[in-house]
Amino acid sequence: MPIEIKLEKRNVVGKKVHNLRKAGIMPATVYGKHLAPINVQTELRTFMPLMKAAGRTNLVTLHIPGEAPIAAFVHTYQRHPVSRVIIHVDFHAVDLNETVEVDVPVHMTGMSLLVSRGDALLNNVTSLRVKALPTNLPSVITVDISVLDSLEKAIHISDIALPAGAVIIGHGGDLVIGLVPTGRAEAPVVDGPSQPEVITERKPKV
Repeated sequence: MPIEIKLEKRNVVGKKVHNLRKAGIMPATVYGKHLAPINVQTELRTFMPLMKAAGRTNLVTLHIPGEAPIAAFVHTYQRHPVSRVIIHVDFHAVDLNETVEVDVPVHMTGMSLLVSRGDALLNNVTSLRVKALPTNLPSVITVDISVLDSLEKAIHISDIALPAGAVIIGHGGDLVIGLVPTGRAEAPVVDGPSQPEVITERKPKV
């Protein structure tokens, strides 16, 4: 479902934006390669669920009075150091006919038997750089780790399939997810004493 965000143009800049935040208004900026920066604002309470749905990899459409609809990504956002409330957002406007490069999060599914037993830990990257047209960009890269049933197995870039027109930036042999032994595997138990018993014959007294 397309994500639509309504914004108003903002005249308040500098230190005065503090008054906007106190009133529940979030300042933001829209910028892009072919677009002069636009200062905008919106109500924080209505924006938060939209930002959660958009993340940083889902394309959103911005509606600003006096402007044609703008396709964009949520590029960066700032939080208050104490309250952690969003206090500013940067939207990156894009041309739908030009490729973009975005860090797409890696999401693991399935379960590795070695990890579930505690014999190994996952060594993985959290995101991969993907190049694609904005409309072909995946919001997440899903990787099934159930194939990792031995320490010798790993998942590399060449093992990951993306939608048509999207490519991962890197070499096919680059590691995405692998296993690291924990050393918890128990040594085999051997019945009997660990050292052979030595029996010496008592010599008779002369």
